[in-house]
Amino acid sequence: MVVRGVPERLANDAWWLDDEDPPKGLRAGPVLLLVVLCADLLIWDFRPGAGLAIWFLVAGMATFLTLYRALDRRRSLTALAVLIICVAPLFEVVQLGTFLVALAGLMTCGVILAAPVFAPQGLTRAVLRLPGAGIVQTCRDIFAMRVSTPSTGSVKSVLLDWALPAGIGALFLTLFAAANPFVDQWLVALGQFDMDLLPEFARVLLWAMIALAIWPLLRLATMIGNLMRPASRPTCSVQLALLNGRSVSRALVVFNLIFLMQTVMDIGYLWGGAALPEGMTYAEYAHRGAYPLLVTAVLAGLFALLAQPYLGAAIWVRRLLYLWIAQTVLLVVSSILRLDLYVDVYGLTRLRFAAFVWMGLVALGLVLIIMQMVGRHSVGWVLQRAFGMGFVAIYCCNLFNIDGFIARNNLADHRPGDFYLCQLSEGAVPAIRADELRTGYDLCGSWGPHLSTRKDWREWGYRNARLHRSLATLEAAQ
Repeated sequence: MVVRGVPERLANDAWWLDDEDPPKGLRAGPVLLLVVLCADLLIWDFRPGAGLAIWFLVAGMATFLTLYRALDRRRSLTALAVLIICVAPLFEVVQLGTFLVALAGLMTCGVILAAPVFAPQGLTRAVLRLPGAGIVQTCRDIFAMRVSTPSTGSVKSVLLDWALPAGIGALFLTLFAAANPFVDQWLVALGQFDMDLLPEFARVLLWAMIALAIWPLLRLATMIGNLMRPASRPTCSVQLALLNGRSVSRALVVFNLIFLMQTVMDIGYLWGGAALPEGMTYAEYAHRGAYPLLVTAVLAGLFALLAQPYLGAAIWVRRLLYLWIAQTVLLVVSSILRLDLYVDVYGLTRLRFAAFVWMGLVALGLVLIIMQMVGRHSVGWVLQRAFGMGFVAIYCCNLFNIDGFIARNNLADHRPGDFYLCQLSEGAVPAIRADELRTGYDLCGSWGPHLSTRKDWREWGYRNARLHRSLATLEAAQ
């Protein structure tokens, strides 16, 4: 197939335009129209909620429709399970985190459906490449478009013959109506045309954005080969001069001594109850050390990964690395204790909650490094599992009402930070209202968080419904 004005390489790639080379499923064009129509019905002019979650499921089914002839039941069920698990948090609440998880699940679902083999490493590579490759594929398809010439006398032929004169003629009439009031009056008298019948610009923009975003998923049959192709590994003769067997062994001795000093001090001050220097409180001691020690632990983990090729055959060097990583784990535990002491005095915030989660992930990551060294696994083994733990942490946090937990934690012990609580989202409303009913004190007044009302089923969210039930239970108990 050769398209006039389009390079042959691009035209040959546009299988969706060639009747002689049908795809392994329904054509992408009609499926795209279906997805855009569903987006208009489920998303437009509604608060993001269940409608958005259902649309993600529709988009996954649309991808299936373009590939279904080449799929087996096991592959289809796996992709469907991934999609449902990743979209589920959107039914809980629509926020940036749940949207990104659902988007990642949709891309993963499409790659699983289109992949010739089910290889986790290749699937991960394909998902990461999909956004960039999708932009390139969309541009190539746009440039490769053509419309076949229909037979004379057919309905399609008549429509095409009148498309140019009708379209350009309407443009000229619009310009004349703007320049000549008589033409404007004639058009109004003849057609009584209501401008409100035209779709809003924002609505058309939504259609365009949905179409551009979903198109690469409908073209995965063509893209999957390039997406899963292993990346070429460029040869590099440059080595880090500072990393060698001698420097690594000496560094491990020095690092263990430094970390041992910090570990002994933490044991004395945090667990042993030793007296702090004059003028310093436990809250100040905890705050000064929590975040710097966490950064130290992250750097220690990176060094442990980089130093492994230079450990040599000496067993004592490897044992020094084990000891250092173990001390780093204790360092993270110390950071968690420090932050907990600080929260007891100054209250919990979103940033401090995120710090708790991050500290836990760092500690688990260090344990993974020990497992990797004992099992003689590659660095990629650690990175894949660390990425998986991070995804699970984000997923669980999206299902957890963090603002409600912060409000309950701070109000339980009357910690400071009332002004901060009044800046939280609607998730904190039941906890704040419960405190107001218990104390009789209006904590936030009219400028605090308020529980929104969903007016349509497409705006429904499970967390919002639970909050309404909790608030109704509190009011009924009074």
